[in-house]
Amino acid sequence: MHRIPILDRVYDTILSIPVFKPANYSWCSWCRVPRVRGHPLAVLHHLTHAPYHEIEEQLLDQDLIEKIGSGTETNPFVIYRDSQSVNTTNLQHLRFVCVSDTHNNLDRIIIPNGDVFVHCGDAVNHYTCWRDLPRFNEFVGKLPHKHKLFVSGNHCVVLDPNRPDLSQQILENMTYIQDQLVDIEGVSIYGSPWRPRRGRIYPSEAFGYDAADIQADIWSKVPENIDILLTHSPPYSIRDYDPSHEERLGCPGLLHEVVTRVKPRIHLFGHVHSDWGVSVYKSDENSTLEQSNTILPSHDILFANLSIKRSKRIFGEPVVIDYFY
Repeated sequence: MHRIPILDRVYDTILSIPVFKPANYSWCSWCRVPRVRGHPLAVLHHLTHAPYHEIEEQLLDQDLIEKIGSGTETNPFVIYRDSQSVNTTNLQHLRFVCVSDTHNNLDRIIIPNGDVFVHCGDAVNHYTCWRDLPRFNEFVGKLPHKHKLFVSGNHCVVLDPNRPDLSQQILENMTYIQDQLVDIEGVSIYGSPWRPRRGRIYPSEAFGYDAADIQADIWSKVPENIDILLTHSPPYSIRDYDPSHEERLGCPGLLHEVVTRVKPRIHLFGHVHSDWGVSVYKSDENSTLEQSNTILPSHDILFANLSIKRSKRIFGEPVVIDYFY
């Protein structure tokens, strides 16, 4: 194969950059993905697409599905800000239509109508991101939803993390959210695009952050008492399993902050295409993760991996949530 000298120099420069290895992580020998060891796993109730690697007892919870829905247009998930308000008649509500990881295929799926369209990153592919983000913006601009929200993903390499104002100009037909809180008709939503950095050989590495510092620098800044959290990264052990490496790729720091402090009613994310689906976390079944010696009110969190592109030719459907508040 003919080699191009200038590219050789670029690769040599990239490979000479030192990679920091946090003490609590081991590394995949060929791709330098940080691997978590010895961290407790979340106990979950699966509502859609039970992960094939889970034990039999953790398959779909039919009783819970009957109670809160299945996330489709005709049978949406029904989530209340206050679980004591079920069947109250004078509540406001918004319908959220949610996707992630569409990778230039948003026009190939049916997008139900609703009040809020949510995209949790990787709308495009990194190698044509410069061309396709404006096309994505144009397509979203034609959707009928009153509100449209977007957090970036690792493929959005042309978005400058230091200039979210410029990203908002590129994506003018939606609200671009980067480490900020927005209010949508009384519903508080916080969004952040970061995830633990994978290493030095990945071209699709936008918004990668040092795994040793991401909890203190990013996740600890997520405010409490929010309704919905949007990230691109999954929390560790929640819809984050990658069968190609037989590893969980979620972030332990994100898991800790979400279940012990932030406690949103809903957490939406993507990134790990293979572990798409929706699960419910119940605090009273996760005492190891809760790490609290005090008696606190129990809380449930709906976690949804919204990944749409599941293989080269197989695409999923948006998750539909009716949120009452």
